[in-house]
Amino acid sequence: MLTTGPDDFLESACIAHRGIRVALGIVKDRQGKILVTRRNPNSHLGGRFEFPGGKLEGGESPKAALKRELKEELNLELRQCQPLIQIPYSYPDMDVFLDVFLVTEFTGNPCGNEMQTIYWKEISELENLDFPDANHGIIRALQLPRLISVTPSVNQNPAFLQHFERTVKQERISVIHLRSHELDTLQYLRLAKTCLEICQQHLTRLVLNSKPEFLEKIDAAGLHLTSRRLLATHERPLGKDYLVSASCHDLGEVRHASGIGLDYIFLGPVLEKTIITGASPLGWRNFFELAQRSSIPVYAIGGLGAFNIDSSIGFGGQGVAAIRDVWK
Repeated sequence: MLTTGPDDFLESACIAHRGIRVALGIVKDRQGKILVTRRNPNSHLGGRFEFPGGKLEGGESPKAALKRELKEELNLELRQCQPLIQIPYSYPDMDVFLDVFLVTEFTGNPCGNEMQTIYWKEISELENLDFPDANHGIIRALQLPRLISVTPSVNQNPAFLQHFERTVKQERISVIHLRSHELDTLQYLRLAKTCLEICQQHLTRLVLNSKPEFLEKIDAAGLHLTSRRLLATHERPLGKDYLVSASCHDLGEVRHASGIGLDYIFLGPVLEKTIITGASPLGWRNFFELAQRSSIPVYAIGGLGAFNIDSSIGFGGQGVAAIRDVWK
């Protein structure tokens, strides 16, 4: 029997989208490599790499379409999958909406039933392949964790650096954001330098919540933009070797972050009103509706912890950005 996780909300509550709806499967082997093929030269975006899958037929659910397509294309029997990301994207000649699933269990040996060439690629290799533009969000979703840690205020944590090191030592933490808006420039840069040294010892990526020029002084892994800085930014501020993210609270900000090619967003607050802005909680239903408008991974933030990861995934998110739950 085909099973999925964590629930079926994405299937039953999908909001209306223009264009062609497509189900895609991210098939992993036991070594963690990803199955990709090349598109038929005579097809739309022909000759480019693609993940297996295809268009939904009349009345078909995304999971049922994926099961059918994997059998028809590759002679694989889908046994288990879970949602990875949903992506709306507009090409010059058509609109598509991608339902992307991480295939966690399958049977059979893949073969190109449609004469396509099959490749197994490391996740780190994917962004150097010639994929259609809509696949940027898929590749980032594969590269990113389910949980990101965000630091609380330095002023309210006298043992900040000790807490910081204890946090990055956790095996589940591979990305941490240094927030601390209350610090002036020199204080922030001094703290960021020390935090970077700690992160480098534990193979954790440090993202600075700051201005792009700060990365000229601190060689961190990436940059996070406040919603105000996001709207003042009209193109991606750093190259693809860096992670670039932003805080979003409404549809305009979500679309802007996707449009300038960021890597992921924090969307919220979901459950808890923010002290700084006074923004009211979105709730999971509004989170879901906004997440479906994003073409890049979406992290739920606001009163959440690691125990909310499955809920975030079930409502269309990549996972959770947590402050207190991880820090404590």
